[in-house]
Amino acid sequence: MKQIKDTNEEYHSKDSISASGLKMIAKKSVKHFINRKYNETDAMKFGTAVHTAMLESDKFYNDYYIMPKVDGRTKEGKALKAQHIENAKGKIVLDEDDHERIKAIMENLKNNELAQKYCKGEIEVSHYGEMDGVEIRVRPDCKNSIAGWISDVKTCQDNSPEKFRIDILKFRYDLQATFYCDALGYDPKDFRFIAVETNYPYSIEVYGLSDDLIELGRNGNAYKMGYKQALSNWKFYKETDVALGYESENRNEDGSIIV
Repeated sequence: MKQIKDTNEEYHSKDSISASGLKMIAKKSVKHFINRKYNETDAMKFGTAVHTAMLESDKFYNDYYIMPKVDGRTKEGKALKAQHIENAKGKIVLDEDDHERIKAIMENLKNNELAQKYCKGEIEVSHYGEMDGVEIRVRPDCKNSIAGWISDVKTCQDNSPEKFRIDILKFRYDLQATFYCDALGYDPKDFRFIAVETNYPYSIEVYGLSDDLIELGRNGNAYKMGYKQALSNWKFYKETDVALGYESENRNEDGSIIV
């Protein structure tokens, strides 16, 4: 695959299908994907800030401006607030509370050698290529070509093994991991998630995928679609302009889906 160190905006502007697109197709349908509307939540914004702090700490304060709490009811406070707003131009604003949370996460990272290991490699390099006759793109958080692994930072409320497995299934991280690995020629068993809690005590754990989750991400089952079927559905749409709705092998004779 062709490797490019482009911007996140440039990457997402491409027409090729990505893991996020395949996840939506697998969770919903092609019809939902082509009619999607992007809405960045506060949790997503905080996750991006954590990602930057952990993987690209040298550029964190170039990208982010920490907005202090200012009493804007006084003349002096209004002037100070206006000055901070001026200083923040061109940067992403982060409030003091979120900044303190990120500092606590970074303290925990200092004490977690395994998580540190999986934060060292090629950061957010875009890869463009083709799979099964379909143009694809992947942009791993971190890839270490020498050691032979891919890692991805995920923020969550609870990073215990039981709860994070639920997140994997809910957000289809299994599909993302297997798609990345198959596209780039890596063994999915060498994919690692760095699961970071967003509330106290801001625990950090590192997880790999079980054989059953690798199989689910790649080929799916009767209830969840794997990336291969999602990619096939996208290919069908590109070739026919027909956007398929919900897919299910469990149907009654009248065509209704069995749940």
